[in-house]
Amino acid sequence: MAAPHLVRRFTRSLSRRPPGAADVEWVRSLLTPGEFALWSRLPNQDRSHSVRVARRTEAALASTPWAGDRVWLDAALMHDVGKYDAGLGLYGRVAATLCGAVGGPGMPDAWSGRGGFTRRVGLYLRHGEIGADMIRLAGGPEQSAVWAAAHHHPDTWAGLGLDPQLARALDAADHE
Repeated sequence: MAAPHLVRRFTRSLSRRPPGAADVEWVRSLLTPGEFALWSRLPNQDRSHSVRVARRTEAALASTPWAGDRVWLDAALMHDVGKYDAGLGLYGRVAATLCGAVGGPGMPDAWSGRGGFTRRVGLYLRHGEIGADMIRLAGGPEQSAVWAAAHHHPDTWAGLGLDPQLARALDAADHE
């Protein structure tokens, strides 16, 4: 991840303001009841982030073949839902991100098999695949689960069967 994106994400994470009532109802209209229950338990900053990502996705897809396709708004809303299981606060997430940057690709799997803070860092770094399982169990669309698992792994996007323009739009919405 680029440093400017991480700085913006950190700054926004300082706010504990929940999404507005209109945004919550919009989210409810897009997600399955099981997904909405998962989304609702996320911290305010994660729910607010997901709404911003979904709104940007909606705007980016407005003049494309995917305009009005709710599955991609679902994917935008649910892409980070797996972060919940790590139970990390703001500074724990910063530490996890730094550990992931220096730890190498095998580190998250190894660490999530341990205990304590080390396990929580490993779970946080595996939030995409964990979230994908959560989405499937909640009855969400398979495309949303696939995106959650792959959203931090651009080298895998070509094998997902997603149009590259769609993958870029989802990724850009997450990184603005």
